[in-house]
Amino acid sequence: MPASDFDFLIGTWDVDHDRLADTLGPPDGPRLRFRTRVTVQHILDGLGTADETRGTLPDGTGFVGYSLRLFDPATDEWAIWWASTSRPGVLDDPVRGRFVDGRGTFVGEAEAGGRAFLARFHWLETATAHPVWEQDFSFDGGATWAPVNWRMVHTRA
Repeated sequence: MPASDFDFLIGTWDVDHDRLADTLGPPDGPRLRFRTRVTVQHILDGLGTADETRGTLPDGTGFVGYSLRLFDPATDEWAIWWASTSRPGVLDDPVRGRFVDGRGTFVGEAEAGGRAFLARFHWLETATAHPVWEQDFSFDGGATWAPVNWRMVHTRA
């Protein structure tokens, strides 16, 4: 059942982040590497998951993020929202998609710094001990995609 797609993620994880300091910047720009801990739980009798992730950025700044994932049985599709302390008061527009053969692909419209683009999330290696999440952007309506600007590797705590 597709509503169980994110069951692999339920629990507590240590997450190694590798992201561009400026996710809209050039792919060879400075990178941030840091670790967080996230606890993921079912909500709404299994029709969704929610999590809060906490850690410290390399400059000592605290990092807190929140993900909400909701499954819509009518469309057989997930919607994923993101909010973080790096952009207080902002709930990003959702990315939407589904899993096919163990790989989740989710795409949605986004805007940052007055620049519109498509954001894409991938969930990879979900059947392994180290699930991977990646993010990349398209600035031409999805015809091409910039290199991955954020990658997270999960290890069960």
